[in-house]
Amino acid sequence: MFFAVFADVPRGTSVFMRLITLCILSLCLLACNKPDPHPELKDPIYTDYKSQLGATSAALESEKKGLEGFEKELAEVIPQTGQIKYAQKRVRESKEKIVRLEQEKQYLELKIEARRKESIRSYNKAFKKGETWPDPQEWASYQTEQRFRNAKKSWDVKERMKEVGLGEEKTPEPAAGGHH
Repeated sequence: MFFAVFADVPRGTSVFMRLITLCILSLCLLACNKPDPHPELKDPIYTDYKSQLGATSAALESEKKGLEGFEKELAEVIPQTGQIKYAQKRVRESKEKIVRLEQEKQYLELKIEARRKESIRSYNKAFKKGETWPDPQEWASYQTEQRFRNAKKSWDVKERMKEVGLGEEKTPEPAAGGHH
């Protein structure tokens, strides 16, 4: 478009203008290597913490609604029928679960903030060195840690034998025609 308007410029000047335009475009494309202002959004650990926080918040709201229902049931229970103990137990357990979920939510909020600061620091360090970020080794170790943290904490012999593959052998059948 620019060259169509200035078509009456002598040949040497238009070649010179093309070279200058090419240099400016190449400098613009190459000089756009700035650090990301929000690197935590690319961090998979930060994203995982955010998703855990969302799940915990949803569970907390659900439990609060459940507590309202349990409290209504407690108010409607007929005295001296034995139902009051069960209703009180459900209310108490629900309140305990709400306290635990609120603590977990607060913990995750603190972890998210700490991870945000850590990801900004590690991103800037990697950017200055020209290394790839986020570190895939860190993500792999985080996944391993999460798998162990969420693993079942009780020992089940039968389940362990199934994992290893023991105890699944069939009993051998007697050979045919071997009876006398």
